[in-house]
Amino acid sequence: MKKILTLVLVVMLGCGYAVAQKGQMGVGGNLLYGTEINMVGLGAKFQYGITNDIRAEASFNYYFRHNGFHMWDLNANAHYLFNIVPKFRAYPLAGLTVVSKNYAQTIAHHDESVTHFGLNLGGGCEYDILPNLALNGEFKYSIVSTIDQAVFAVGAVYKF
Repeated sequence: MKKILTLVLVVMLGCGYAVAQKGQMGVGGNLLYGTEINMVGLGAKFQYGITNDIRAEASFNYYFRHNGFHMWDLNANAHYLFNIVPKFRAYPLAGLTVVSKNYAQTIAHHDESVTHFGLNLGGGCEYDILPNLALNGEFKYSIVSTIDQAVFAVGAVYKF
């Protein structure tokens, strides 16, 4: 019981700190893994602080070719930041995605591409290792007609 009360107190104290700054921007990259397609990829992102607690993020992810398939997605997500302790934040995320899955078979010269719109739901956390540099981990589930998948990402963001 004491541990639970201590955790609640730490969370409440952490909420009093400034989480982000309105107008703060950041650029970064991610290493990704998509579960449905079993592919590894790289991502680039841009973040903008709308308020001290709400951040918008635009990202582009490219998944490397595997068994003739490759895929990319373009995302627009919103994060609501919770400062757990100084330098450490957690956030739920929600947003929109555009996903393109391509299949290319070089022997038969067959190329097929499918593009769909969908939703992202998930969350993540980040830790400031320097005043302008943070490491992050994120999980999101992309709900996209025939390409629903969980995406795990780890990365870094430079803030300016």
